[in-house]
Amino acid sequence: MNKITMLLTNAFMPDPRPLWEARSLTKAGYSVKIICWDRGEGLAEKETVDGILVQRISFRAKPTGVISKAFYLAIVWLRMLLCLAKEDADIIWCHDFDTLPVGIVFKTFKRKKVLFDSHEIYSKMLYGDIANPLKRFIEFLEKALVKKADHVIVTCRPMAEFYASLGVRNITVVGNFKDPFLFRISQELLEKERGILGVKSELVICYIANLGRERIIEPLIDVVKEDSGIFLILGGDGYQRPLAERAARECPRVKYLGYVHNDLVPLYTALADVIYYGYDKKSGMAEYCNPNKLFEALAAGKAFIGGDFGEMGKIVKEENCGLALGEFSKESIKKAIETMKDKDRLLGFKENALRVGLEKYNWDKAQLNLLKAVSQV
Repeated sequence: MNKITMLLTNAFMPDPRPLWEARSLTKAGYSVKIICWDRGEGLAEKETVDGILVQRISFRAKPTGVISKAFYLAIVWLRMLLCLAKEDADIIWCHDFDTLPVGIVFKTFKRKKVLFDSHEIYSKMLYGDIANPLKRFIEFLEKALVKKADHVIVTCRPMAEFYASLGVRNITVVGNFKDPFLFRISQELLEKERGILGVKSELVICYIANLGRERIIEPLIDVVKEDSGIFLILGGDGYQRPLAERAARECPRVKYLGYVHNDLVPLYTALADVIYYGYDKKSGMAEYCNPNKLFEALAAGKAFIGGDFGEMGKIVKEENCGLALGEFSKESIKKAIETMKDKDRLLGFKENALRVGLEKYNWDKAQLNLLKAVSQV
């Protein structure tokens, strides 16, 4: 089996994890195609990215409630099924739970293999955002459909344990690890970018990711506004975008970049001293938290400030590559940044991050698990 069709409910602009996986699969000799959903981004209907054929379903949608979201998603599912009917794929690769129903339906009628790639546990991710009856229905559906997949890939061991508790047998952990050599940026380019951003001698903190409700950035912004020795680089889109835009207008040491293309993330990561990841500990996904930001920090050899929960907290403490906070209050963030201003402590965190990024948490190791999982489908 060497033909794989991946399903995504975003526009693949590109989405980092599917991109890295598709690249590795292509290099290993698999033919990979991605069918995804353009919600109004206006991207090309068809294009080739690193040898990967990308086909976008163009369907503008800005749902405002659960019913409208379900309506739009059902239409996209139908169109994905119509696209799959024209494919000759051996494996349907479903990224996240909101594409899994399509894969299972297609498997039922066409006898194809289904690989479920769970970036997050969907029912946990929606915690607090929906009514309890609907949440229980999604939990029921998730449990039923996941067991019908031929293989499940997860990002960390706690997620593997969760799916195993549901009765799933074939599970492989493929971490969100990175290629450290992509984060080696020339000093000339870094200095040029520092000049463009207006960075002088400040401690540079960077957070480029989703700006959803569960991401805690407001207390960080407050600390930066009060401390002339800190420069903050923010990037990404989502619910808290207005907050980031306002902070950039009000403080010259806050630079908001808007949406940042995946290819530029290594540049801003390499430019920073500290990578920040504030996340609501009350979120249902907190105990499974294993973010891209941590592994970008390790790949670039940067200190990390994150939460003391999930595999994130475990790795930060075990590898002594930064600080794992019990809470993301203004006071705790301020104290953490004061620690980072100690040049010896900062250097120690950076050296440890670089070492484990090269030796332990790198994509070469992760893709071995990826390819083994595919061979078992």
